[in-house]
Amino acid sequence: MENNSDNQPNSRPYNYGTPGTPPPQPPPSYPYPPCNSIGANAFKSCLISGCVTLLVPCLLLGGLFTLMYYLIASGMQEVTKEGGPFAELYQLSNQDLRTLRTRTLRPGKDGAGTIAIVSVTGAIGGRGSALHGDGTLEFVSQQLRAAGNDKNVKAVILQVDSPGGGLSASDQIHHEIELLKEKGLPVLAWAGGMMASGGYYISVAADEIMASPTATLGSIGVIMRYFQVQEMLGKIGVSVNPITSGPHKDIGSPFREMTPEEEKILQKYVDISYQRFVEIVAKGRKIAADRVSEIADGRIFGPDQAKSDGLIDSIGYIEDAIAWLEKKVGEEEMRVIGYKKVVSLSELFGEAGGEAGKALLQSLSRVEAENSGAMAVWK
Repeated sequence: MENNSDNQPNSRPYNYGTPGTPPPQPPPSYPYPPCNSIGANAFKSCLISGCVTLLVPCLLLGGLFTLMYYLIASGMQEVTKEGGPFAELYQLSNQDLRTLRTRTLRPGKDGAGTIAIVSVTGAIGGRGSALHGDGTLEFVSQQLRAAGNDKNVKAVILQVDSPGGGLSASDQIHHEIELLKEKGLPVLAWAGGMMASGGYYISVAADEIMASPTATLGSIGVIMRYFQVQEMLGKIGVSVNPITSGPHKDIGSPFREMTPEEEKILQKYVDISYQRFVEIVAKGRKIAADRVSEIADGRIFGPDQAKSDGLIDSIGYIEDAIAWLEKKVGEEEMRVIGYKKVVSLSELFGEAGGEAGKALLQSLSRVEAENSGAMAVWK
């Protein structure tokens, strides 16, 4: 019997196509082409070629900068070493060569020699020593050593514009100036704006002190500051209970009242520091210590009064200071240079962040120490 599918009501024709053809697939559920499409391959190729195109110039540029840096560094060492073409202009130690740059402030006559201006600006501070320290102590000490190591420098101007600062930092800079004078270089301290307290302490080491007509001078003395916050903290329910190894271990604490015995201890320390200040001034200015004590009560002086009391020698501008040193040396039209602090590429990119954070923490620690009275300052 013949089987005719057309006579079956539930049967539908189905086209299987040609032999070997896979059944039809449903359309993709997203509008993007498959990963193996021509567009995707082209996008990958463009992305890879673009990255390579950018990476190669960056690598070449980085290598070029690195090569230039080392060539310049080695070139500076070559020209500044003994016998190099610029040896007489840059007779610096290796340490100072990396951190200081010499600037010509006034050209001079050939063979007349050089006057170096060492700048002392702002509050005098810093920790460590003149050989390995930071802050003003480091920068001023580097300038003084650079001037002393430069065979072409015949005299030094200590340009001071400082209200004072730390006791130890001021004393170490004073000592560095004395070491510089031992090399036979005349030193003149010139007050541009303020030469007070620690700024005056370091200046008395110079052979001559000159001040501009509007400078502020003096303020010879020592001060230690203490704050009391116990009452304020008590209002908000905060108390501090220190455990110490002795009754004076937390002397000067802002969290409790100072005892009369502690006041005597700290006053004795201030008196000893003050007496050293008086002796330093008496020795440097060749004034009797008793006379220095009479005027060293912390007061400030104008140039005229300071000159009459023997605290300075003369009044004048920077040109007058240069002329005085030229006469002292016996030369005319001397070249005048200054020093600028520079930062190497390695310090800028590799150490700047860490050093900046370290400097911030040290600054905050210093403020905390001074506020708590743990550090004496010239005032």
